[in-house]
Amino acid sequence: MWIAFLVLLLLAAQLNLTALVPAAAGQGPPPWWVGGGLLWPFFSDTRTLLPAGDALATLTPILGITAATAFLMAAAALLGWVVPAAWFPWLVVAGALASIALHVIWISGWAVLPLLVAAALLWSVWGAHVTVAGLRS
Repeated sequence: MWIAFLVLLLLAAQLNLTALVPAAAGQGPPPWWVGGGLLWPFFSDTRTLLPAGDALATLTPILGITAATAFLMAAAALLGWVVPAAWFPWLVVAGALASIALHVIWISGWAVLPLLVAAALLWSVWGAHVTVAGLRS
């Protein structure tokens, strides 16, 4: 079970890091063999909730990096690398909240998968009370 959770954390990190390099305006999604729009949900011509400008240009990398860092640190805690296991639930929650904010700002049809991943991670920590010890046992 912990391997599936680790994959989910890594997928969540990847989905948020793609915000740093959105596809160019008018460009279609990447080819299917690299995940297409599902694994690269950001496009420069997406209508965002915030108007294009400084606020969007500032919030996008902050939220993307925050979410990805939190998910990667949660993965490290799950693997027992450097990050204390006690931080795991808080890292998952922080990453999920930053991810949800990012994908709501960049809402499109491609944002469904990232929002579902973040919701599943939130539910696992808040609803199912998943912990590192519980996953590793």
